Amino acid sequence: MSLTKQHIIEVAAELVREGGSVAFRVADLSERASVGIPTIYYHFTSREQVIAEAQLANYFKMTMELPAYFNRASAAVVSRQELDFHEALRDNLATAWRLGGFDAQVGIMRMLIDIWAVPQTKREFLDMLDGQYARWVAVMTDAQELGWIDSATDAGMLVSFFWAASIGQAAIPNRTGLDVTPETIADFCLRVVGASSDGATRPRLAD
Repeated sequence: MSLTKQHIIEVAAELVREGGSVAFRVADLSERASVGIPTIYYHFTSREQVIAEAQLANYFKMTMELPAYFNRASAAVVSRQELDFHEALRDNLATAWRLGGFDAQVGIMRMLIDIWAVPQTKREFLDMLDGQYARWVAVMTDAQELGWIDSATDAGMLVSFFWAASIGQAAIPNRTGLDVTPETIADFCLRVVGASSDGATRPRLAD
């Protein structure tokens, strides 16, 4: 990617974070980025593509903490540190749930809508998610082999369940009468995999 295109994306991402994608104007981008409108359209085929790539950059910025949790979980498996594994899993879940909060203007739901609007950006995003998903499934499978997760649990379904839970933040809180927070969701998910809220594995009932 050229430095000019990268600069345009960074400035566009700022504008979208500030005012949302609906109000985004290419003229405003041209002024703030100090590049001509023809230059913008040399690098992007449409206003929608500018927004989609800006939102992709915003997604990476918003979720920049998550890779560190995966690295912690993976390292814990390698070093056979069960408590560290569950703590990393809990931190990842709580953070992901918090990021799933709804904001019609600049929240993650709006990001996904904008990214999905351009096929090329959607494919890039989904390819990235496929890679993340495969890595998490591999780590969860390794944790199963160590006895940290019920061996009867489908690792792929478990990761899917965790990922889907984060988007629930957009609709569930303050509407169900339940104490639904990032922390309570993370604690519940750990109980699903057989760990207590402090990350330690709970004894399982004999078959």
